[in-house]
Amino acid sequence: MHQKSTILNALNDTVNQFNAFIENLNQAEFEVNPNHKWSAGQDLVHLIKLLRILNIGYALPKGLLKMLYGSNTKGSKSFDQLKMQYKTALAGGAKSPALYIPKPVLFDAKENLIKKHQVLNQKFISRINKLTETDLDTIQLPHPILGKVTLGEMAFFTSFHTEHHYELLQSKLKK
Repeated sequence: MHQKSTILNALNDTVNQFNAFIENLNQAEFEVNPNHKWSAGQDLVHLIKLLRILNIGYALPKGLLKMLYGSNTKGSKSFDQLKMQYKTALAGGAKSPALYIPKPVLFDAKENLIKKHQVLNQKFISRINKLTETDLDTIQLPHPILGKVTLGEMAFFTSFHTEHHYELLQSKLKK
């Protein structure tokens, strides 16, 4: 069982940490594609795209989600289990679906994108706040790499995924 407060704090903390890092980047750091990897701007747009989709999914009626994706009866995976499953999938060659791959991003868009990321995350947190612990542990959504996951698992994943991109950026930019 996932504790809602833990999920909400993790989402808030990881987005704030990521955005603070992005805010301090100069134009070259924001736009550079080290080793043909995504730029910081592209990482930010990628996370925004995900939150847009999640906000739509979490706004759908619970009954519709259950009808489309079923209900979890096996118990939820822990944060560490989800992390390991995701890292294993990435190591095995899993990639982001085309829908989530960002185009190049210019430095001029940085401030607006940071605000958009923050607003979408707050909207996501608000949607999660309206759910019960039971909803978080039983209602499912599809994840392109992990398969069907509960709403709680998806929220935990979103926090980890933001942290993952933060760590990648630090490594790419050697900061």
